[in-house]
Amino acid sequence: MLEYTGSSPASAQAPLSSLFQTTAILRIGTGLLLMTRYGLGAVQNAYHFFWQEKPWAWVPAFHEAGMPYAHLLAPVVALLIVAVAISWTLGFLTRLFAVIFLPVVITTLVVLQHAGSPRVEAAWLYLIITVTLLMFGSGTLSVDQLFHLGQGGGPKKRR
Repeated sequence: MLEYTGSSPASAQAPLSSLFQTTAILRIGTGLLLMTRYGLGAVQNAYHFFWQEKPWAWVPAFHEAGMPYAHLLAPVVALLIVAVAISWTLGFLTRLFAVIFLPVVITTLVVLQHAGSPRVEAAWLYLIITVTLLMFGSGTLSVDQLFHLGQGGGPKKRR
C-alpha cells in the first residue's frame, strides 16, 4: 500500500489552484513590487554612487536619521532589498530573508514616521507582509517547497 505524505490526500493537486490557497501570491507579488519600486532603482543609484561618485539621496537621508556609516549602509540596504525581492519572488529561503528584512523595514518605518513622510503606509504594509511570510513561509509554489526547506528537518516516523 502506498503511503501519502502531505496535508490531505483528497485535496486538489493542481498547482495553479494551490497558488491562490497559500501565501505564494502574497510572496510573489510583494517580491516583484519590492524589486520594481525600490530595488532596481536603489541598486542603480548605489552603483553610480560608488563607481561614478554621483550624489545619492539615500546617503544624506541615512546621515540625517543618525545612522552610522551612511555612505556604506545605504548601498548595503539597497543590495539587501534586491536580495529579499529575488528570494521572495522565487520562494527561496523565504523565512530567512524575512528575518533579515525585518530590521530594515522596522528602521524604515521609524525613520519615515519621525520625518512625517507619506510613505509610512507602505512601510507598515511591508512590515505586515514580512511578519506574515515569517510566520507562514513561502507557500506551495516555491523553491522551498520543491526542496523541502524549512519544514522541520527531523526524520519521519512510520506508523
